[in-house]
Amino acid sequence: MVSVLIAARMGSSRFPGKTLEDLCGKPMIEQMLDRINESKLIQQVILATTINPEDDALEEWANKMGILCYRGSSNDVLGRLKGAVDKFNLDTIVELLGDNPLVHSDIIDASIEKYKKGNFDYLATITDEYKLAKKSLKRFPIGVRVQVFSAKTIVKCENLAKSELYREHATSFIADNPQIFNTGFLEAAGKFSQCNRPKLTFAVNHRDNLDMIRVIYENCYENNTNFSLDSAIEVLDLNPDLFSLMGDQGTN
Repeated sequence: MVSVLIAARMGSSRFPGKTLEDLCGKPMIEQMLDRINESKLIQQVILATTINPEDDALEEWANKMGILCYRGSSNDVLGRLKGAVDKFNLDTIVELLGDNPLVHSDIIDASIEKYKKGNFDYLATITDEYKLAKKSLKRFPIGVRVQVFSAKTIVKCENLAKSELYREHATSFIADNPQIFNTGFLEAAGKFSQCNRPKLTFAVNHRDNLDMIRVIYENCYENNTNFSLDSAIEVLDLNPDLFSLMGDQGTN
């Protein structure tokens, strides 16, 4: 079974409560869930959040949506993932971040297919976040990352990764240790060639980022609720003033 784990919390220091902020009439994370549900290969969705009181609202939202919820440590994200794997007896896991509302079902499905064909321990959409990957790989924007791995991989990672950095940034240990894990990447090539824009970022880290995403939704959502990443990039290119809302990372 292929399961999505959405890692999300309300206690962001830069933008508290962002996960449930309104985006085109729904909480941002719900728009993301709608896009995930367009996948042909995902069989269940699980919210992985923290035991902190402010995340009670996220658990309530998950219950309303009819999806599973696991709550664990706010700082030990790796332990939280391992806890969800154990509780729900997971097999193949797709980890997504709850502040990435433009993640698309086609990219999710292509990542799962390549992961299975390549017999990888771990596969991710390649972005500039992966410093050890070949420079020649064609990269996606930041903020649409899909990570696919097995339960065995996360167990191995949980046993080996002991530093605070790796406990908080759960899968960084895998990406930083290709000698231990068979790692693969999905490139922004072929049918995703228009997504080869590594200097863009669609992650919602600040309110300005959400303002930019709202403009994209206003331009695309009515015609196609599951609009592509290509369409989002086209809106940016037609409205270059939006680049300033990305912050330091985003350029054209």
